[in-house]
Amino acid sequence: MKRALRVTALSASVLAALVVSPAQAAPSIWDRARDPAAASQQLTLNRIERLLGAVGLAEFGAEMSAGAIALSQLGQAPWPCLSNGASAPQAASDFQLDARLEYLIGGALVDSETHREAEARCVLEHALKDAPNSPLAAHGWADLASAAAKMGDRVTEHAAYLRALEVTWDPDSRANLIANLAESDMALGDLPRAIREYRMALQGSQQSDLAAGAYFGLAVALDRSGDLPGALGMAKRAVSIQLPPTLFPVSSVLDLPNVFFTPAYEVHYYKALGAMATAQLAKDDAARRDALADAAEEWSAYLVMAEVDHTPWAARAALHQASVARQLAEVSAKLPKVLPEARDPALPLL
Repeated sequence: MKRALRVTALSASVLAALVVSPAQAAPSIWDRARDPAAASQQLTLNRIERLLGAVGLAEFGAEMSAGAIALSQLGQAPWPCLSNGASAPQAASDFQLDARLEYLIGGALVDSETHREAEARCVLEHALKDAPNSPLAAHGWADLASAAAKMGDRVTEHAAYLRALEVTWDPDSRANLIANLAESDMALGDLPRAIREYRMALQGSQQSDLAAGAYFGLAVALDRSGDLPGALGMAKRAVSIQLPPTLFPVSSVLDLPNVFFTPAYEVHYYKALGAMATAQLAKDDAARRDALADAAEEWSAYLVMAEVDHTPWAARAALHQASVARQLAEVSAKLPKVLPEARDPALPLL
């Protein structure tokens, strides 16, 4: 699993990146007349600056809303990298985009869930080339990693997370990036490195949702390394962490809107281990049966796609599925049979 890098409060450096500096003075009336596109971009940046200066809800952070403003401008001009209906993204050589908007538009495209990762990657690569030292670069590298992951480019994803870590200093943001890097290493087949990185993320995390996500990732990495007891121990910690109140009524960190999986069916592996851990924590046979039933369902959902993709973890998942089925049959046999209520023959069928 990966958790999109977002902040709940505006840092001074990010705000400074969007405030117009003397070298980037707001266009005069004559400038606006000569270059309407620059005027439009400045208007968008002014709106974003005002929004970023306001206090908002964590779930709808300033960056997300700023990205929405930037994204709303896409139809206003021939933005570089955007296909605008073409078969592939094309750069507009005669149109220059402010690097600050490039960062915001790239991030908005990644978050839009509209399969525009190729365009997002192009825009973000332009931004990182045009303004590599921008305070927005850390998020730019993280967004580039997300775009590459969704495109299946694990090498670029991994490299981008490393570059993001070079320019990120906030402890929770670093923990988030390290956990994402661990998932990338797991996908690349380096399980020992992934395990080390998940443990590093746990050492640096101060937020409960970050810790829960890292425990889940560590559980999967340990299981795929052959350590099921250790995996279930970490999964127990993951499912036992109480998430803070949010606007999104989810019971698991795996269902938060800023969490994504590549490929998407990977979520079932995580949920299956979580359900197996919940079964071990159950206080009675009925609760254990319900948790095992959930695990069986999640393993089945995972295997439907994993076997088609010939993923190396399908065989292990099948073993877990068989084990869960046996345990479910054993605990179900201990519980009283629930018979359907007898229908009163005097009542009508409908």
